[in-house]
Amino acid sequence: MRDGARGCSPARRAALAACLLAVCLLTAGCWDRVEIQDRAFVLAVAVDVAEEGTDKEPGKAKEESYAHPAPADRFRATFQVLRFGEVKGGQEKPGGESKTFLVTGRGPGMLDAVRDALGESSKGLWFENMQVLLISQKAVERYGLAPVLDFFRRDAEMRGRAQIYITPGEAGKLLAIAPPTGEPGGVFLANIARRHTKDIHLPTARTDISFASQALDNRGDMIFPVVEPAGKSMKAKGGALFKGGKFLGYQDEYFISGLRMIRATEKSTAISFECPAHPGSTVTFELFRHQTVLKPHVEGDRVWFSLDIAMRGNLDEVQCGHKHDTLDPEYLDKAQRLVAEEVERNIRHTLAVSQRLGWEMFYFKSSLKAYKPHDWKRLKDRWDEIYPTVPLEVKVRVSIINVGEHK
Repeated sequence: MRDGARGCSPARRAALAACLLAVCLLTAGCWDRVEIQDRAFVLAVAVDVAEEGTDKEPGKAKEESYAHPAPADRFRATFQVLRFGEVKGGQEKPGGESKTFLVTGRGPGMLDAVRDALGESSKGLWFENMQVLLISQKAVERYGLAPVLDFFRRDAEMRGRAQIYITPGEAGKLLAIAPPTGEPGGVFLANIARRHTKDIHLPTARTDISFASQALDNRGDMIFPVVEPAGKSMKAKGGALFKGGKFLGYQDEYFISGLRMIRATEKSTAISFECPAHPGSTVTFELFRHQTVLKPHVEGDRVWFSLDIAMRGNLDEVQCGHKHDTLDPEYLDKAQRLVAEEVERNIRHTLAVSQRLGWEMFYFKSSLKAYKPHDWKRLKDRWDEIYPTVPLEVKVRVSIINVGEHK
């Protein structure tokens, strides 16, 4: 049987393979490739209202936006860009020069501000490595959260895992601070947010751009960490509450710790209380394991929730320990009870404040939807009226498994 009858001849097969190889060579690589040194890697973005930051240092040119007829400028954006250092012998050349530099832009929208900032940068701004989005209080009070985030939610180059921070002052000034660790400011704040499992005062779980976008779509309540200048550095402290994208105000660390205990988003943290027998002395319980079970209960129009908490950990500090035998079972039972009382007290404080504000991030609504769907359909239209009066039954069980290396 001839080769043609069976298909292609060897010569035709070779020609076809050569054509395919040529096509592969032509299509290899990225059509829009840009060399790494030709990109301006943005590590953090700070958003202020347009009129903030108008005063420049003496000797520097006055900062102006590009001319456009309408609408008026709303936002001022500051971009922290990575500065590439000189490399010798495989290592970056040491020097006192900052690892980052700042460029700014203004515009009626964020894309306009990005384009305006190109007047200060010879390279295109690249957002794939963006770590942090800082937003000033004035910006969210004046325009709301949704207009500020809209560009970062839509643009394909944005990084959804970038952490959101709120600051009471001017956001752009924070990016000019050089952290003592030597990290760029954006990386410094992103790494602080990642430590939330050990710091019960940090509300940085589920507070990035992706989760904020989801909450805005579902008209959910949100909380974001607050950052402020602290000497020559900056510090994350407290939380900023939002309802439906509207800024409600700030809450302190004690409020946040109660919220974290209800949601069980911490993995290792400290819970302290004053020793009742020795006022002024602190006893600290180090939490290692935390489980919570939240259950909804409905009887007609009456709704309440039960919260069962189990905690395991160590006695990590007993300032009046020389006056107690911390190995005594009676003392340990009392310490466990005192930890449980402090946890319940903290939770009830947070719930009372939240119900007064009509703000809810305790999974009450989602729990009711999941476990009592028929009741939820019946009550959802009146949930805003029901929630402020919903009771919570709290049961806390604490187990101290160790007292450290000294009794």
